[in-house]
Amino acid sequence: MNDYAFAVEERSDYLYATVTGPNTPETIVRYSADVRDACLRLGQMRVLVVVDLHGPGLSMLDIYKAAAESSDQAAGIGLRAAYVFPHLEHGAENVHLAEAVAATRGIRARTFRNVAMAESWLRGSTSTDHRAV
Repeated sequence: MNDYAFAVEERSDYLYATVTGPNTPETIVRYSADVRDACLRLGQMRVLVVVDLHGPGLSMLDIYKAAAESSDQAAGIGLRAAYVFPHLEHGAENVHLAEAVAATRGIRARTFRNVAMAESWLRGSTSTDHRAV
């Protein structure tokens, strides 16, 4: 994963994270762990993550497994996560599967195509079922 990069900055009421790298289950698990660790280290459970992965799409099974492993690690910490996929052309059903897997573990997560909509949801000013992805 030579081209994997993760960065996080503190905003007034949430963390803003960016991730780039190959579109693999390992990358998903890795950035999910990085998000969880940053939230715990900085004491902020609201996070907006801009995800820019490249490469071929993943199967629903790969998405399920990566989401389950990632969600199991973050279960119980009170995470509220808005994921922005600005370049998602195909696979919206996969990100919705990941949302559902996270929800079964008590994690409030939603996916969006732009930061403005994600911020609005993260701050609680839009309905939970309004998505851009």
